[in-house]
Amino acid sequence: MNKTTIGALAFALLYLANPNISNAAEVRVLSSLNMKPIFDYLSSNFEHSTGHHLTINYDTAGPVKRRISGGEAADVVVVLKSLLDDLMREGKVVQASAADIARSSVVLAVREGSPRPDISSLEGFKRAMLGASSIAFTDPKSGGLSGKYFAAALERLGIAAQLKPKIKLVGPAAAITLVSQGGAEFGVDQMSNALKVQGITIVGALPKELQTDIVVSAGLVVGSKQTEAATAFIKFLSSPPAAAIIKQRGMEPG
Repeated sequence: MNKTTIGALAFALLYLANPNISNAAEVRVLSSLNMKPIFDYLSSNFEHSTGHHLTINYDTAGPVKRRISGGEAADVVVVLKSLLDDLMREGKVVQASAADIARSSVVLAVREGSPRPDISSLEGFKRAMLGASSIAFTDPKSGGLSGKYFAAALERLGIAAQLKPKIKLVGPAAAITLVSQGGAEFGVDQMSNALKVQGITIVGALPKELQTDIVVSAGLVVGSKQTEAATAFIKFLSSPPAAAIIKQRGMEPG
């Protein structure tokens, strides 16, 4: 039994021993897609330990924000910190409920067995990009965070126009899979998405000059009918056993 499993069981016992847990409730969660690999593991732990049931819908970050802004019903929203801040300013999320839960990095991957470029320096990264036959990343227009981040990095380096013929824009969480299938030489995505793909090698994060933390936060949606259960879920996401799973799945705890 590994440490993650032991931690999750300890958390479950803590909740089961708590006489203040309310009757089972359905908690509706609207989350950015980058949290799916983590919630696939975490949700059952929360449900077993509390008796509550999670209904989780996913979308890219921009649409998640727009859906909550537009009044879509949900109990918890999980999205990029800056977008959650916008929702709090709009009065759509309870300010006191907000919690940073995970930090993600953007990485470069190649097909398994392919040469690994040296991207440890800014010049090395730039040279690798200019020498690539093709580069896949999420279409920034989809609202995907890694695509927006990487497109902005290419603009900062002044090589976006040169690379345009080589770029393959794909749907959310599809860039690394395309690389594994031989459809692109390089793929760029968040670490949490890259870890779940077979047949690739993760070269590493982008150079420090281009790195930025993608911080994911959770908050209670104003108007939630399940505030106690929803608050318990947000608290769970900041717990030590949840942090262990977040780290295992390619992110850093918030």
